Amino acid sequence: MFEGYAYMEKQLITRWFLGSNSVRGFCSLYDGYCRGEGDFLRVIKGGPGCGKSSFMRRIGEAASGKGLDVEYIHCSGDPDSLDGVYIPALRLGYADGTSPHIMDPVCFGATGDYLNLGAFCDCARSRGAASQLEGLTAAYKAHYARAYSLLAAAGAAATGPAGAYLAAGDREAAARRARSMAGRELPRAAKGAERGRAARRFLGGVTCKGRVSCTETLPALCARVYRLEGRFGLASVFMQAMAEEALSRGLDVLLCPHPLLPDTLEALAVPALGLGFVADLGDGTALPETCRCLHLDRLNAAAEDRAVRRALKAEARMTGGLCEMAVLSLAAAKALHDELEAVYRPFVDFTGLTDAANREIARLGLA
Repeated sequence: MFEGYAYMEKQLITRWFLGSNSVRGFCSLYDGYCRGEGDFLRVIKGGPGCGKSSFMRRIGEAASGKGLDVEYIHCSGDPDSLDGVYIPALRLGYADGTSPHIMDPVCFGATGDYLNLGAFCDCARSRGAASQLEGLTAAYKAHYARAYSLLAAAGAAATGPAGAYLAAGDREAAARRARSMAGRELPRAAKGAERGRAARRFLGGVTCKGRVSCTETLPALCARVYRLEGRFGLASVFMQAMAEEALSRGLDVLLCPHPLLPDTLEALAVPALGLGFVADLGDGTALPETCRCLHLDRLNAAAEDRAVRRALKAEARMTGGLCEMAVLSLAAAKALHDELEAVYRPFVDFTGLTDAANREIARLGLA
């Protein structure tokens, strides 16, 4: 796993997403979760309403109650639910291993195992509701398909943030500025130092509640956070160059792809230095507190072109409208998921689930 938290003297609680509803459909970063040396991942299986999120929340709260750092992974479908919890001090993670982010341990028994919370559901009784459950599931999937079609259209419209108005010289100017800043902000590589490691997390997502951003996470990791003005995509170019500088000097980094446009970066953190960067695309997304703004758009000659500015505004309106429609579909899917959980609820042994969570907490020495 990622060890950049080690420099923090106070307890650190961070919140992220590992899945995103994007222009490419569902985009997953789960393949890099809890995969560090010594990490152990408990993959949780079970159907809707079987208590996966509640189980992980209890583990996380027990760990934080003992003063341990905790990393919470929120669900892209419902940001109030959890899809994962990681406890760095224990090198231990938990993850919902069901669709759309089906997971399995890399080496069963050595690097992970399974927790079957489906065992607390009386499947024999739930079979009687098969027709209702199948109908709700089909409608749920249809709403997601519509949402992804709308997000794909939004991505086609968002040519500005994707860099369509950039010339090769603009990209090089942004990269050059990043390298210049790295010379001031980053230490020189120690002799014989290994290349740093990169971990990836989404800082937010397009959800059933609209655009959600974990605005407290970056300032919790980084004492200095720079806001990068980047309506034309230069913020991502800058952060990619800065990340490469940090990695080449043996520093670990956290790369945060943009949840809608995952081929670009929304944020970057170098936790060992308490240094962070976040893109400001001018789209109204909530941003963390920052110490300074870098006006990267000034590096792009097209920024002063009135026709380009009008085009950007038109793109923003179109992209915003399509995203709003996608959010409505995601909200409809969430309502159907709630109905699925309501159907399953009478068949679930919640007392048994609570006892299982308490046993796990005691096993970890967190009781």
